Amino acid sequence: MFKSIVFFSWLLVLISFIFPYDSIAKDTVLLMNRHGYLDSRHTYENEVLITALEKTRENYGDFEIVTTISNAQRERLFLELLKGENLNIYVAPTQKKWEEKSIPIRIPVLKGILGYRLFLIRKQNEKEFSTISTVEELKKLKAGLNRHWSTTKAMEALGFNVVRGGEYKGLFKMLMYDRFDYFPRGVSEIFAEYDSRKDLLPDLAIEPHLALYLPQPTYFFVSPKFPKLAERIKDGLERMIKDGSFDKLFWEYNASNLNRADLKNRLVLFADNPFLSPETPFKEKQLWFNPLEQHRSEIRKED
Repeated sequence: MFKSIVFFSWLLVLISFIFPYDSIAKDTVLLMNRHGYLDSRHTYENEVLITALEKTRENYGDFEIVTTISNAQRERLFLELLKGENLNIYVAPTQKKWEEKSIPIRIPVLKGILGYRLFLIRKQNEKEFSTISTVEELKKLKAGLNRHWSTTKAMEALGFNVVRGGEYKGLFKMLMYDRFDYFPRGVSEIFAEYDSRKDLLPDLAIEPHLALYLPQPTYFFVSPKFPKLAERIKDGLERMIKDGSFDKLFWEYNASNLNRADLKNRLVLFADNPFLSPETPFKEKQLWFNPLEQHRSEIRKED
C-alpha cells in the first residue's frame, strides 16, 4: 500500500513536469487586431474582456491574449469565429446569425449607448439638418454605412436611404466627396473619430442638434468551439456587474463621450430595430444606459 502511494506521488510529480499547470489551465484568447492608428473603437471592450478574465483567474486558471487577424470585413470575421482557429472571441453589434451560430453573451458591453447615433456631416450641410424633426424627414437624406454592419441592415429594413460603402476608413472620404449626407456613429465612437480626423478633414463636423436611437446591443460572441471560454467570460462579466467594476469601467471610458453628446439637450428620434432577438435583455434595466436617468454624480469629474 505504501509503495503504491509513493508511486502515485512520483507519478503526479512527473506529470507536473511534463504538463505544467499553466499549459493545462491557460485559456488562449484569439482577438482581432485594430484597423489602424486612427481606430480606437475597441479599447474599452478589450479592457472589459481582460477584467472579466482576471476576475475568474482563481476559478478558471491563467489566460493569454493573442492578436491575429487584421483589417478583415465582418463577414470574414464571422466565418473565422465559427472555425475558432484564428479567432475565438469578437465584440460586435448583434446580428441574428451571430446569435444563432456562435455563443452570444447577452450582456450589453456598452450598456446600449452604441444605439444612440450622432451624425458626422460636412460643415456646409449643418443648416439642412437643423430643420429635421421626424424620422421620416431624416429618411429623405442619405446615410453612409458599411455594407456588412448590422446597423446597415436595420436602417435599410426601416426604409432609410442608405449608401453602402466598403472599408470603414473609406466611409469618411465618401462623406467628404458628397456621396452621402451623414455618417451615423455611436456616441462611444464619434468623438474619437472626429478628434483624430478633424485636421486631416477640415470640413468634417458633428451635427449638433439631432440623435437617432436605434437599439443595438453590443455583445461578446464566442466561437462554438470554445464553450468553456464563453462560460468563463459570462461568469466574469456577471461578477463585474455584481461588484460594481463593470459600471466603474463604463463611466471611466464613456463619461466624457456622454457629456459631449449631451443627449438630454438633443432631439432624439426613435426607431425600432426589427432584427433584435426576443432574448435581448431589455427587462434588466441595470444593463442599459438611459440618458434621462444619467447620474450627474457619476460624470461630474468631466463637467
